[in-house]
Parts: sequence; C-alpha cells; structure tokens
Amino acid sequence: MEVHHHPQLDHKPKPWKEYFLEGLMIFLAVFMGFIAENIREKISDHEREKQYMESLVKDLASDTIGLKAGFPLKVERLRSIDSVFLFFENHPGAKSISADVYRQMRRAEWDRVYVRNTGTINQLRNAGGLRLIRKQNVRDSLAAYDWFWDRLIFYHDQYIVNQHSEEELMDKMLNAADLVHAYRFNQKWLFQPGLVSTVRIEPAYMNQYINLLNWQRVMTFQDETRYKEQENRASRLCKLIRKEYDLE
Repeated sequence: MEVHHHPQLDHKPKPWKEYFLEGLMIFLAVFMGFIAENIREKISDHEREKQYMESLVKDLASDTIGLKAGFPLKVERLRSIDSVFLFFENHPGAKSISADVYRQMRRAEWDRVYVRNTGTINQLRNAGGLRLIRKQNVRDSLAAYDWFWDRLIFYHDQYIVNQHSEEELMDKMLNAADLVHAYRFNQKWLFQPGLVSTVRIEPAYMNQYINLLNWQRVMTFQDETRYKEQENRASRLCKLIRKEYDLE
C-alpha cells in the first residue's frame, strides 16, 4: 500500500514587532475615538451652556422689570400708612373715620407680591446643568443671587403674616353696618368714592392696630431696601453674563 506524505505547512510565528505594531494601532484607534467623543461632548456642553446663559439673561431681565414695577406700590403703601397715622395723631379719641381715611386704611393693608422667574435656574438644577457653568465668577454670582432670593422669601413670609393680622384687626375695628351699602355695589378692593361716607370704629382695637401698623411701616421700608438691592444684583449679574459669554 502506497503512503503519500503531505508536506508540512510552514507556521512560523510573527515577529514581536509586528504584534506590537498591531496592538499600537488598535490602541491609537480607540484612544483617538475617545478623544473625538470628548471633544464632541465639550462642544455640545459649551453650546448648551451658552443657551442656558441666554435664557438666564432673559429671566434676570424679567426679574428686574417685576421688581421695579413693585417699588411705586410700596411707596403708595407707605404714604397711606403715614396718612392714617396723621389722622389718628390729630384725632386721638376718634369714634369714626371719613371715607378717605377708610380708603387709606385699606390701601395700607396690602403690598406687591414678588415672584421670581425660576424657569432657567430650575432647568439647570434638575438637569445637573450647574456643572456646565465653567466661569467661576458667574457661578459664584448666581449662587449669591439665589441665596438672597431665599432670604427675601423668608422675610416675605413674616411680612404676609403681619399683613393678615392687620386685616383681621380692621375687620374687628370697622363697623360693618356703615359699610354694608358699599359692600352691595363693590367690585374692587378699594371702594369707589361715594359708596362710603362715615365709618364708625371700635376704639378697643385701636391701640393694637396702630402698633401693628407701625411694624408694617418699618417692614415695608426694610422690604423696599432689600428688593432694591436684589434688583441691583439682577442687573449686575445680567451684565456679567453678557460680558463673559459675549451676548448681545
């Protein structure tokens, strides 16, 4: 029986340099892909950062407009409080008040409620976007602006509590029988002229009312000062963002 012998195939190992070059090429390909992905992410983050800053500038401008619009209303309230004080200073034993004094007392009750535009800052917080703000001075200024708004909310809560107390005292002090005719036709917070002539008052509540009104006057001055400071912060932060991000 004839046996055929097949020639053995040549399986010589590759030189180590060839393995090294193949490994190096794979490493470089993976590394360059990683760098390219990081570059794309950074470009995307920078674009998102600028978009957030543009939106934040609009919110700050809205805050500034809202704050400025409220200052004249605080001035009106302070004038009304002073008018009430002047009347009772000149009429310490008064048992009734005129329609004008009644209107001044009602106007002294309320004030502007400030609401911050939180659209962009909430988006930044919820999306973890605060990390996108690369500029330390902008990040610090924004943090300070947030902190002062929290302070304003704290003071405002007490402000409203005192305001409600003032309203409750007036409900006890004013004689409803002298107001019921005006109540029938009233559609506004302050009655129109002619609906009220003279209103009797209960002297038992006068002392507490005058003292509380004094605290409201002081707090209105303080509130006005704090909100004016915040309006200045909003303006400065807006200018800073425009400058740092080259926004028009």
